[in-house]
Amino acid sequence: MKTNKLDLSHYAIDPSKGRKYEDIAYVFALIYNKLQTRVGCYLSRYDLSLVQFNLLMLAAYQNKGKGINQVEISKHLIVSASNITKLVEKSVRAGLITRQTNPQSRRENIICITQKGQALIDEVWPQYDKLVKSLTEKIPAKDRPQMEQILKNWFAALQEEK
Repeated sequence: MKTNKLDLSHYAIDPSKGRKYEDIAYVFALIYNKLQTRVGCYLSRYDLSLVQFNLLMLAAYQNKGKGINQVEISKHLIVSASNITKLVEKSVRAGLITRQTNPQSRRENIICITQKGQALIDEVWPQYDKLVKSLTEKIPAKDRPQMEQILKNWFAALQEEK
């Protein structure tokens, strides 16, 4: 891995202003975009978007596979409520999930994975896992535990602000 100082000036980040927080936030966003692009490219082979793949994973594994309501889905995915509705509709039409009214709360829909959706996850997962591993291996092995802890701590602090 290169250890050269990254020149962020062409991203409109001016290091002479001393705003290191800008470097952290912007580089984090740049990394996220790179990861999303690489993973999205892989998933597109299966006609899946990253958000749709995450929806399938939630439906399959959240609540031990007993389904998840659309409100909970929106808490886990970075998508607006209207986009969640469209995503669910598309996935139902594709036969990847089912949507049923919750018998305890008629205003709530429960999303469950179908056999076809589970089969797709099972097919996609091995190479997806290898890809994500290879991307994170760009971080030197000695730095990974600290990086993981820093990111978890940052996320936890942001969660507390709600």
